[in-house]
Parts: sequence; C-alpha cells; structure tokens
Amino acid sequence: MTMDADDLRTALAAVPPPSLVGVGDNVLDCYLHEDLAYPGGNALNVAAYSRLFFGGSAAFVGIMGDDRFADHVRGVLDEIGVDATRVRRVHGANGMAFVALDDDGDRRFVASNRGGVQSELRLRLSEVDHEYLARFARVHTSVYSSLEPELPAIAERGTRVSFDYSDDASPEVIRSTAPHVDVGFFSGGGLSDAEVEELGRYAVRCGIGSAVVTLGARGSLAFDAQSVHRTGIRPVTAVDALGAGDAFLTGFLAARAAGADLGDCLDVAATSGALACTLRGAFGYPVHAGDDARAQMLRHYPAPERRAST
Repeated sequence: MTMDADDLRTALAAVPPPSLVGVGDNVLDCYLHEDLAYPGGNALNVAAYSRLFFGGSAAFVGIMGDDRFADHVRGVLDEIGVDATRVRRVHGANGMAFVALDDDGDRRFVASNRGGVQSELRLRLSEVDHEYLARFARVHTSVYSSLEPELPAIAERGTRVSFDYSDDASPEVIRSTAPHVDVGFFSGGGLSDAEVEELGRYAVRCGIGSAVVTLGARGSLAFDAQSVHRTGIRPVTAVDALGAGDAFLTGFLAARAAGADLGDCLDVAATSGALACTLRGAFGYPVHAGDDARAQMLRHYPAPERRAST
C-alpha cells in the first residue's frame, strides 16, 4: 500500500528524539530546470532530518563560504533549529552541485563547483570542538568530509560515530576507520547479493559495530557480529528522491539510539527515507539560483552511457 507523508510522519512519531551532530560537508543542490538551489550535503542533511523528522537535538559543524548561498543555508539551519555555532565561515563560494533532468525525467548531477571553499580546506577540530561534540550522543560524518584523522579522538570521548562510506571507500579506508565506527553505511546498488554479503561481513570483521548496505529498489541489509537483517522499501508517491539515502541512515540512527534491534532500525530507516521522497530537494527550503550560481559550474560530469536497444 502506498503511504503518504502524514502516514510516514505518524509512523516515525513513536521514535524518541535523538541527539546527533553532523560534521563535514554541505552544499546547495542547484536544480537547473527550476532555477532553485536547495540546502544539502550528507552531514548537513543528517542533522536536518534528525531535527525535522524526529525532533531531535541536532547540530552541524563544517565549513561554509560567505556568499548569499551560504547565508541561506545558515539561515535555514537557524530556522529549523539545527545549532550551527561551530560552523566556520570562509571567504569564497559555498559548495554547489548542479542537477538536471534527463530524457526520462530522472534527476542527475551534471556539474559542481568542486566543493567551493571546502575544496582546499580540511576541517580541523580543536579541543573546544571536541568538547562541543561530546555533548551529543552521536557524531555523523562521511567519506567525503575528510574527517578520518579525527575519528579516534571523537570515539575516545565516548561519543558514538556513524560513517557513510557511500560506494567510494577502499578496503584500506574501511579497515583503518572501522575500530572507531559504531555504524557504517555503504551504497551497494551496483553489487550482487554475494558482493553485498562480502562487504557487510568484511566491515564487521574490521571492527564496525553494525554495517548497513543500501540497495536502492532492492531494499537494504544490516550486519552485525551475530545476525543479518533485510528490509524492503516503503511504497510512496515520490516528489523527489534526492536525500532519501541520508534520511534513511538518519532513521536508522534514531532507532538505534532508542535501543531498537537491527531489523526494527531498518524498518524505521525505510520509513524515513520514503518521507524524504515527498519533499523537493533534500528537505525543501529553496533559494533562487540565478546567473551567479550557473557561473560556478566548474566541473562537468559526463552523461551516462545509453544502452543499445534490442
């Protein structure tokens, strides 16, 4: 049965509010066909969803530019109640990614500004930052945030760490970060069932407490040292699938913080991911893009190859 946004929010209302800080990347997803730019980025999205979907205590720590797009993102965080007092503002352009519609009406990333000010800077955490992060039950970051050197110090203070490896982490990165990661997330849509099993088992052997592999329309699996659980997707009339993966992992983390087992965590995650699909952009709050956004299309991505018809 297809669920609407109200059904999905009702299902999530039973999950206690989590305590989470997202650390790392932020961008604006610029929809060229709409001339609108929406706040996004893995670390920022997870903090926003934690607040918007679960009413949690949420914060974001990262690097932003000082242009009007960065001003918009900072204003949105203030509006929705995500604390941004530890955000660094740097002179230059905020990160932007550019989205277009293909011939089938699907959205795909076509260009970026190479991360804006984040491309040449790495977030370095001070002792004040570590004391701030320790106020939250969980720190979430990703392979795109270059925070790997900081993970041991975060974990040593007792804050649980979740890490999104996406589909872009080498076995060496998994092995080196695993001892400090409570929950690791992987994108496995292009993997066979055997490869998914191998990846999940490898992550747990390396020391990750729970490894979650998302498979797109095929659902998702969660592994720990004792068990494997699987769930499907929630049927929903989708408005925009951008951000669904970040909402999925936010739901998993919220349920995990409440003490749910892996199977129940996957169910909450699937519901949260479906709810994100009812929103434009990752979680709404667009700003006019304009020529100053298009001027930042510095790196262009090739169009996907078309398969020959048979």
